[in-house]
Amino acid sequence: MTIKRLLGEFSAILLCVLLTQFSFAQGKTVTGKVLDDKGSPIQGATVTIKGSRTGTATDAAGAFRLSVAANAKTLVISSVGFASTEADISDKTDISVALTPSNASLNEVVVTGYTTARKKDVTGAISSISAKDFSAGVTTPLESIEGKVAGLTVTSPGGDPNGNLIIRLRGQASLTGGQSPLIVLDGVPLDDPTQIANIPPNDIASFDVLKDASAAAVYGTRAANGVIIVNTKKGHAGKTTIEYNGFVGVDKQAKYYPLLNLAQWRAGSISHLVNDLSYSQDSASNLVSTYDKGGNTDWQKAITRTGVTQSHNIAISGGTGGFNYRGSITYLDQQGIVINSGKTGVGLRFNAEQKAINDRLVLTMGVVNTSYNRQYTDYSNFTFVFFNPPSYPIYNKDGSYYAFSDFSEANPVEHLNEETNNGKEFLTQLQGSATFSITPALSVGVVGSTSHFNKQTYYFAPAFPVENTFTQANDNQYNTDSKKGNFNVNYKKQFDKHNIQALAVYEYNYFTDNNFGVAGQQYLVSQLGDNFLQGGNSTLNQPTSYRDQLYLISFLGRVAYNYDNKYYLTASFRRDGSSKFGANNRWGNFPAIDAAWAISSEEFMKNTTWVNFLKLRAGYGVTGNQDAINPYSTLLLLYGAGHYFDPSNSANQYPEAYSTYQNQNQDLKWEQREGKNIGVDFALFNNIITGDMNYFNDKTINLLYTYTLPSPPYYPVPPNNTAIVLANVGDLTNKGFELSVNAKIINQQKLTWTLGGQISFVKTTVTNLSGSFQGHKITTNNIPGGYAEGRGLSSNPITFLKLGYSPYVFYLPRYEGVDKSGNQLFDSAGVAKVPYSNATNYYTDPAPKFNYGINTTLTYSNWSLTIFARGVYGQKIFNNTALDYANITRLPGNNIFKAGLTNGIRDNATASDLYLEKASYLRLDNMTLGYSFNKIKGIQSLRVYATGRNLFVITKYDGLDPEIRNADTNQSYIDATYGGDAYYPRTRSFILGLSLSFQ
Repeated sequence: MTIKRLLGEFSAILLCVLLTQFSFAQGKTVTGKVLDDKGSPIQGATVTIKGSRTGTATDAAGAFRLSVAANAKTLVISSVGFASTEADISDKTDISVALTPSNASLNEVVVTGYTTARKKDVTGAISSISAKDFSAGVTTPLESIEGKVAGLTVTSPGGDPNGNLIIRLRGQASLTGGQSPLIVLDGVPLDDPTQIANIPPNDIASFDVLKDASAAAVYGTRAANGVIIVNTKKGHAGKTTIEYNGFVGVDKQAKYYPLLNLAQWRAGSISHLVNDLSYSQDSASNLVSTYDKGGNTDWQKAITRTGVTQSHNIAISGGTGGFNYRGSITYLDQQGIVINSGKTGVGLRFNAEQKAINDRLVLTMGVVNTSYNRQYTDYSNFTFVFFNPPSYPIYNKDGSYYAFSDFSEANPVEHLNEETNNGKEFLTQLQGSATFSITPALSVGVVGSTSHFNKQTYYFAPAFPVENTFTQANDNQYNTDSKKGNFNVNYKKQFDKHNIQALAVYEYNYFTDNNFGVAGQQYLVSQLGDNFLQGGNSTLNQPTSYRDQLYLISFLGRVAYNYDNKYYLTASFRRDGSSKFGANNRWGNFPAIDAAWAISSEEFMKNTTWVNFLKLRAGYGVTGNQDAINPYSTLLLLYGAGHYFDPSNSANQYPEAYSTYQNQNQDLKWEQREGKNIGVDFALFNNIITGDMNYFNDKTINLLYTYTLPSPPYYPVPPNNTAIVLANVGDLTNKGFELSVNAKIINQQKLTWTLGGQISFVKTTVTNLSGSFQGHKITTNNIPGGYAEGRGLSSNPITFLKLGYSPYVFYLPRYEGVDKSGNQLFDSAGVAKVPYSNATNYYTDPAPKFNYGINTTLTYSNWSLTIFARGVYGQKIFNNTALDYANITRLPGNNIFKAGLTNGIRDNATASDLYLEKASYLRLDNMTLGYSFNKIKGIQSLRVYATGRNLFVITKYDGLDPEIRNADTNQSYIDATYGGDAYYPRTRSFILGLSLSFQ
């Protein structure tokens, strides 16, 4: 959908809802301020006319302005963390109201999956974070909560604006399947977790994170990795509010690799030739001069730039009586720091709620429509930066590109500028619901949604004659569609001290995926790019297409009971049926039970005045994972395997040949995570200190992995032409402890200071990799995982799945220095120093011991300063980049790291624990200084701020950055830049922002 069409649709919707405002009856206007008990303004307090839904919210100065009927007598003022109060306006038009603090966080409403509850009534391990705690200056929603939720790790593996975040909740729960949590947007699960990146961050109101299996079990087969519920901002009845939030920022590369400059390369090359290879001084100088092409190039800086990002969000909200709405439009333009990379996008959101029949019928609707243009980066071009000598220029004297070619050598500036590597993404989501209250206690509802995601990619590479390459192009299109619906019955009733809530749900989901693409080579007219794909060498054309579909049907029942707000019990049972699985295991059962005890409500705690709230929780639940397989993993599949000659077929003498692509397994079943959790919620010292802690012990069984079988009877399949099958064989455990604490250290009228933090310990252990498949024993305790990358290293596995260790454990020899000739020596069983061929290998776990985050906010008068830092401790990273490039033997034909001149190594690159580095770190992730202006005529609120992101990192790791990929690939914890694998440099950002609202 074009930007013009998006704007047209948005304008039409706004026109319709704004027309409703003109029907407002005329009356008087009431203004005023809402303050706390210290006299400080309360922003976001709700002010409504008693007995009506008409209302407004206070601005940053605590001020409000509300049009009311002439006969209105009372306003109701409320805010999270404060007790509600009423104010008489029968003969007043200007008031001032002071609110009394209450046990704030405990009365906040959290989304528990299909229903809501007060935080104090929650029995599972659920963490919530609202917009006031989000990091500023982010371009995707989950960046705003990096390091802020105990147990949730959000990793940014580089600075690529088109890269995906790695999201993990309480460790790894699968070996081959998707490991990201299920993300639910306004009650509707996203088809793919990466789609959350297409939702504008300014439209997000809060996140509720269901961490333990008992809380997440209501989502059954999709909840083994936990659940993140995303709640977007909604409108409120009252005067129309217009909000603007925007920022402009600059991004620079935070750190550079220690490559040699021209003088260092020249001197190092001559020294190496003379001292290590016995060249004479003259012959060494002559050889080095053959590489001197007149350049003095820093290839790292040649392919990078200062990136500029701008983000603008405009929202309009309001309502009348039983109707409210909110609409927003967002524009984002983010330049990557690598040349010719970045993204631009436009997003439209609209939601509305209508109440009718004396509020017994509630109708809601929501629309999401986003469009992104992306400029991707071909990571293989990064390798040229390390191979090219600094003596090669970028351009010839006439301004044309200087072209050259050797093993992994070429001009990366030319490649990045001349290649087309673009994409487009379109996401459209429609959702609606209707809920009818049959009685005050009983309601029925229906929810329906449809989603369409379309991704298009376009690639064209011109011929580079010096490199002996041909023109090549490919275009691809991917479509993901879903239709979801549920019918639910909700019962909620209080009998004296007994409170009961029951829920029954039937849910239906239908998913389809399809893609097609065309690739070709040897195009004669480069100017046509990828717009004439049929114009290449027809014998090299490669059309591809694919389609699948999936059905998921579910039944859910849940009952929550509490007695006198002291004793709580919640039980749920979900039964899911998926067409992914074989007939023998198509249905799965997912029960859960929780119990909680509000100890602070007991009589014996009445005199313990320093304890304001104390609750003990315990729970058990079972969740499933169906993401480890595709819709046809249980079937025997064939694929096109070339052509064969058939002389009897005159119309087609070379028909397609077919071969086995996949062995069948009708016994495939769900990966299943069984989790136990015990936790404590607390508020102490007049609610100055609040927090929670959790201990969990989870076990995942029926792990899916691909195993080798005898052939025959099983068919050999690609890519290695061996008999393999996907089977449920294996278990792993996740055990850990989480602690979150927040403190109001200073809470005065003009000065406040809050300090908070979280720490998470998670230990993942592979406990079983053996079993049987159709009578064939499958036994292994050591499966190769990741490989060292570089010349002569591609067949060298260095990480494994090993019983008793966490996934991706390293298995390496211990480096013991070099001999007098510069040959590396290694430990042999702790008694000798030997060459690599006789070395002893040792296992080393790279996973961090714990993750943590620290945040603090200081406010004085109109000023605010927020600082957020996060980090990990105990992590190790294999510095594959140093392995490849900190070696003097590469000179003079390539460049090297400065360490290669001094480390004494004179033999070939060899993987060892020399390159397995300590990579604990503390990152100052975000610092924001803001100023909120006092009331300005015609403006409800105005705030300006300056933000710095990734301001510094404290670490012993010698690589570019210690935050690299740590999941979703067998190459986890391996930091490599070789071939098509590379690290897009992380950025340091400086941002100026503005928040403005009118009413």
